[in-house]
Amino acid sequence: MLVAGCNAPAAGKHPYREVFLAPPVPSAEVHAARTRRAGPDGTAQESARARCEAAIARARRKPALPGALAGGRKRAEILARAKSYPVLFIRAPHPDPDATLESRLLRGELERSSSPAYTLHRLYDHFEHRPELARSVLLREGYLYADSPAMASALVDAVELRHLFRAAELVIQRGSTLLHAEKSHGYWYRYTDGPDRGRRARLLLFDRVWEKGRPPGPPLHRELSAVAARRGSTRIRVERITSDSIVARLRYGGTWVPALLRTSGAKVTLGCELVPPKLEARVSAARDNALAHRRVVAAERGAIEKLVHERIPFDEPKTEHGQQDGNLRPAWRWAYKLGMTLYKFNDDRYQVFDREGRPIPPEVCIDFITDTLERASGTWWKSDDSPREREEGRLDFNVLGIDNRRSVERFIRFAWARPQWFDVYDLAEDERPAFIHRDDFYGQIYAHRDRYIPGDIVAIYGPRSDGKMHYHSFYVVESDPITGMPILLAGNSGRARLRAWDNVMRSAPLRSIKTRIRPRLEWLERHLLSSGAVSVLEPGLGGPSPI
Repeated sequence: MLVAGCNAPAAGKHPYREVFLAPPVPSAEVHAARTRRAGPDGTAQESARARCEAAIARARRKPALPGALAGGRKRAEILARAKSYPVLFIRAPHPDPDATLESRLLRGELERSSSPAYTLHRLYDHFEHRPELARSVLLREGYLYADSPAMASALVDAVELRHLFRAAELVIQRGSTLLHAEKSHGYWYRYTDGPDRGRRARLLLFDRVWEKGRPPGPPLHRELSAVAARRGSTRIRVERITSDSIVARLRYGGTWVPALLRTSGAKVTLGCELVPPKLEARVSAARDNALAHRRVVAAERGAIEKLVHERIPFDEPKTEHGQQDGNLRPAWRWAYKLGMTLYKFNDDRYQVFDREGRPIPPEVCIDFITDTLERASGTWWKSDDSPREREEGRLDFNVLGIDNRRSVERFIRFAWARPQWFDVYDLAEDERPAFIHRDDFYGQIYAHRDRYIPGDIVAIYGPRSDGKMHYHSFYVVESDPITGMPILLAGNSGRARLRAWDNVMRSAPLRSIKTRIRPRLEWLERHLLSSGAVSVLEPGLGGPSPI
């Protein structure tokens, strides 16, 4: 059997933001309850519990809002297939009530289509120089919103800000954060603030956008990711939505805890929780474990976003003689050590550093995995204004005994042989539907979504379009706080990127998930956390990057 993948050739065949770590910040009510709990007779604790029970009961008596995409497989698949920021809607946004007949006809054609992506591209001639029409058809009350997976994927892949606006400045609401963008030379908009300042501005699913100075009114969404991150909850089950609160259950390990969440616009904070006294120790241990896991994932994500922002290229020569993936990195390393700024391979020129003087070593997909872990530990090459050397952190796969660190298959074997460092799961044949069978593919992930949590490494395997068997590997970066569905992935195929499942899988739809590797928490803490502090208070570094 011929096996190919994003691996380098076998060894010997080459030519050659500082933020403090912090505990979760409790609300004033929770903090006061904890302070009173120290009383000798437990009366204060019982009183706090009674107040929380009464507050939840009052919230249950308030008029309920209908909500939209508040849970279930449909929500999970929508978020998995389209790059998004996972929010809860208090109701579904409405189409433009003042739409023209043309707008209603175009929107109806798009919504009835069995292939929204094809239909959307076909309809773009209507929108080319008519942003008002594009907004009327494609946005709902300012939101890039879809209630079907296929439509969600089509909108995020195709809709650009330039299609929707000609204004000089725009405001994008992503979760509870406001980002600003201005029109640059040509058609594109660029962020003027946030983690991607200066980069091309893009829309994620469930973003809301408007012209600066023309705010659209109160938001229809609520952001749950931040409260889940602060509390160390791994999932939130929404039970009732009101104008100023959400009655929910928060999961800690295997325990579901009744809770009242307070809302102010898009922001959500914890009001109180009802932890059964006999389960307090179990919940506390689960919370501590989840917060520790978030810390190491935050460190990994910091390294991932550096690789993404630096646009680290994939290790595939511009000109190839046969299969030469993996040959650029040894050439890059040779040029780097010799103090060069350019190197050649097959008569093509390549840069050693980017325009900001940062090293850009080409990666095969498993390099992205090991580079992320090493960089999160402090191991990386120095910039062009420093001595040409690799700064050594607390982790270096070169000394860990792996015989070929640039092979997905060898990395899996390496992980299997070290159960004290990695938890490895190989999927059975009946758990491996190919992506071409999308309903089964996403159904399998949804049914076993706890199998894939942020920080996990996923290896997919199967034939490419050329018929060769091919491995690819990537990280799970983020999951939906409501359904637990893994929704944001990071890897290198072309360049380092953050992507949704559809974007990763569609290039070779006969592939399926083969293996999941989970680095153990104790191993990660030993190697990553001393390298620099990362905030655990946010779900990520500014949420999903639009890059």
